[in-house]
Amino acid sequence: MIVLGVLIFFARIIDVSLDTLRVKSIIRGKKLVVSTIAFVEIIVYTLGASQAFKYVSHPTVLLFYACGYAAGNYVGMLIDDKLSRDSVLALVVTEHDEWSLADTLRERGFGVTTAKGYGLNGAEKAQLKIVVKKKRFMELTKLIREFDPAAYVVTMDVQDIKK
Repeated sequence: MIVLGVLIFFARIIDVSLDTLRVKSIIRGKKLVVSTIAFVEIIVYTLGASQAFKYVSHPTVLLFYACGYAAGNYVGMLIDDKLSRDSVLALVVTEHDEWSLADTLRERGFGVTTAKGYGLNGAEKAQLKIVVKKKRFMELTKLIREFDPAAYVVTMDVQDIKK
């Protein structure tokens, strides 16, 4: 049962990691990549799940199946981080003085574009748009939180439109 459990564990890591990458590829509009991943993913899933379902009442198999699922999510996210672009766009919404924050960020080497936006009740909100290398993202968020702990930060992958 242990050997079967280990095989099921690794099958789940593979199929769940592929599922994570497939979903991210759907979001990015990569049709051929999505189809290829889906093909491989369903084969691995079917082989692993068919074995797990034969012995689903055995606690060891169930434990390996569940642990493989959890690990697959983690591994899929790690792989996506490595494969995704090296920069993200951070959109920061704050009700504080955006110019002070923008100046502080610029002094630290971040390029910042400011704009005004209006919330649901018409309240004016400051928006800062920053394209930042992933390796500096934690530094950026620390500076933002120090300035305004209630600031709203949204990140998006940056996609190069040059073809």
